Amino acid sequence: MKKALDILSNMLLTISGILFIFIFSINVAGIICRTFLDFTLLWVTDASNISIAWMLALSMSVAIYKKIHLTIEIIRNKFPQNVKKVLEIVLTFIIIVFFINLIFSGWKTGIMKMSIDFTVLGIPTGYAFMALPVFAFFSVIFMTYRLVNIILSKEE
Repeated sequence: MKKALDILSNMLLTISGILFIFIFSINVAGIICRTFLDFTLLWVTDASNISIAWMLALSMSVAIYKKIHLTIEIIRNKFPQNVKKVLEIVLTFIIIVFFINLIFSGWKTGIMKMSIDFTVLGIPTGYAFMALPVFAFFSVIFMTYRLVNIILSKEE
């Protein structure tokens, strides 16, 4: 299972990297056109907004998997080992429930935003908002794997 999740996380990071290069490139092109060529690429802002939403959603789900997101462990580390394990199980379960809720609420928000178009591109803003339930979905997968490992006392 770990190998499959490692492959998935690498794919998500690759897509995020491609999106970052795309965002950087179109913004540089927009600056060059505006500064030196005396015209503006109006679509750059809309394309950047969509791409940033997806880049962050995909890369943050990988951060959840690799445990490289911000955590505060100073209080947790003061507890004995058996209490730490119970606390970690409970907190991980709560986080999974939160992400499951985020899948549904993010989906509803994305659907609602499908009736509002980006100014220049004319495509629904819902496409940017749909990154939220996708982030939550991948996070549920990664956190469930973590919960199983905590319960079975395996190394992550």
